[in-house]
Amino acid sequence: MITFEEAYTIMMESVFHTGKEQVPFREASGRVLAAPVRSDMDMPPWDKSAVDGFACHRDDLGSDLTVLETVPAGVMPSMKVTPGTCSRIMTGAAIPEGADYVFMLEESEESEVGRVRFTGKAGRTNIARRAEDLYQGQTVLKPGHFISPQHIAVMAMAGATEVTVSKRPMVGIISTGNELVEPGEIPSGAQIRNSNGWQLLAQVERAGATGRYYGIARDDIESTSRLLQAALTDNDVVLLSGGVSAGDFDLVPQVIKEAGLKVHFSQVAMQPGKPLTFCTGDRKAVFGLPGNPVSVFVQFEIMVRPFLNKMAGVTEKEPEIMMPLATDYSRPRADRRAYIPVIMTDRFEAMPVEYHGSAHISSFAGAWGIITIPKGQSWIQKGEPVSVRQI
Repeated sequence: MITFEEAYTIMMESVFHTGKEQVPFREASGRVLAAPVRSDMDMPPWDKSAVDGFACHRDDLGSDLTVLETVPAGVMPSMKVTPGTCSRIMTGAAIPEGADYVFMLEESEESEVGRVRFTGKAGRTNIARRAEDLYQGQTVLKPGHFISPQHIAVMAMAGATEVTVSKRPMVGIISTGNELVEPGEIPSGAQIRNSNGWQLLAQVERAGATGRYYGIARDDIESTSRLLQAALTDNDVVLLSGGVSAGDFDLVPQVIKEAGLKVHFSQVAMQPGKPLTFCTGDRKAVFGLPGNPVSVFVQFEIMVRPFLNKMAGVTEKEPEIMMPLATDYSRPRADRRAYIPVIMTDRFEAMPVEYHGSAHISSFAGAWGIITIPKGQSWIQKGEPVSVRQI
């Protein structure tokens, strides 16, 4: 058994990358940006008004001014502002030549038809300068992060209608065990429904990868080997749940070796999820996950998701939040690094949920995050800050 730190280092040093492709920007949400996005023009492209009001010479603020024209957004001004004149202007409209100040509509009064005066106190110019937000050729988005809706807006503004993204990692998912039936079936005798396969499929898709479910491998070499070979052929990464312990029917280690994969480790000092197997082949990676659903969930979030992210070129760190613990917490053994589900209270504290062990996946249904308890630590006092990873 190796430490979490050792396992994580081995795993991340084994990452291979997925490559790149171009996609229309409207289809890029949720993908990982793989090349910089640069603006094709200045923003704003000209000096523009930040308010509805009147564009004038600042030196004329104490005088009655003749209104030359009204400049709406989307129409360029046609007249030059000269001493003693102004133009009515709308928010976002281009500043007329000669104007260096815009006073707000609320700070004006009409002295006679076609003439206006400023009634406020002079302050900032209310002019947004050309290229104040962006200049032509400026990098507006850097590679290495997941693309969110706000990034789509920046791409649209920058004229980046085609962007370069990382190819999605392809992930094959296999559940193992004679006791499993699919969710649509009624279990009989010692059978249970297969939740791991479908949970993993959802986690894979949430991580920005493409998942494919290959079904249930029965507890025999032929069935397990057949599904593993199919998944390896089609995918970059294969996730197997169950069959990785030391029991008579735990066949995954044997099948992995027969497939010619290199086993890097098979046990990690983590709770839940000690029997974690990681192996690699030629641009292939296989994770043999435990059979209990909580172990599967945690191992994906802690180990598999970072692996997939790095494959896709993600450089931003997984966010962790420091929160005070809402109650005292203790555990009987501290020989492994532990992960505990928590909710966030109204006081923004982390409250451990009732949790009966690695088969108790329903405890995670209401969980907001998981906290990390380092190896060797058996007690956390109420109010002590803990690291929370949102799930």
